[in-house]
Amino acid sequence: MQRVVLLLFAFVMFAHAEMTIKQDLSVSAESETTKYRSLVRVSGSEALLNLKTLTLADKNDIIKTYNAINAFLGKNSICKGGSFSIEPLYENKNGARMQVGFESQYSLECVFSEIQNSEFQRILRTIESEVGKNKYLSLGVSRIEKVLDEQALEILTEQLNARLLEFALQKAKEYSNLSHRKCNVKEINLGEESNAPFYAHTATLKSANDGAHLENVSLPTTKNPQKTVHGQVIFNCR
Repeated sequence: MQRVVLLLFAFVMFAHAEMTIKQDLSVSAESETTKYRSLVRVSGSEALLNLKTLTLADKNDIIKTYNAINAFLGKNSICKGGSFSIEPLYENKNGARMQVGFESQYSLECVFSEIQNSEFQRILRTIESEVGKNKYLSLGVSRIEKVLDEQALEILTEQLNARLLEFALQKAKEYSNLSHRKCNVKEINLGEESNAPFYAHTATLKSANDGAHLENVSLPTTKNPQKTVHGQVIFNCR
């Protein structure tokens, strides 16, 4: 008789023991891409790369070109950046470091909406015109990427975090019904994962002083990507 009582007591204790469940949950939503991004680069032309001596006048001409571009852009431009460098170019030949020419770099990051595309094209043509006047410089235009607006992305992330919490609370109810216990969300660690779109067109000038003119660069089209937020959830059931 005593053995039966002990077994019954152990069963009751086990039945009331806490149970912990850990699970990774995730929720997704389509995110709308509303912005475009492009990196505009000016670099040294072949003439500069092979130039043995760069005079002060030549350096000043390059600086004037960059200053003219920055003055045109101003503070409120859709293109930001404008820092530049002019440096000797070295190569190692037969164990010796030798100067073979000069190099120069200038870059801008342009972020704009579809209605600002005409402004972006105007900026490209102006930069092309300025660079085309300088035999030592060459213009290249990187691919245009369709990207997410940062503010819209933050709002979407917050909405998905709320949906993830709702999902976890719903799971707690399901586990309560399955286990015949009272299950609650003890802990939830939010994380995020975003599938960013990079579908793009590329336009590149062979050189900025060959008489060619930059055509309008077509904006890319792409499907809206899925934004996913995930988190590890710990359920406590009693």
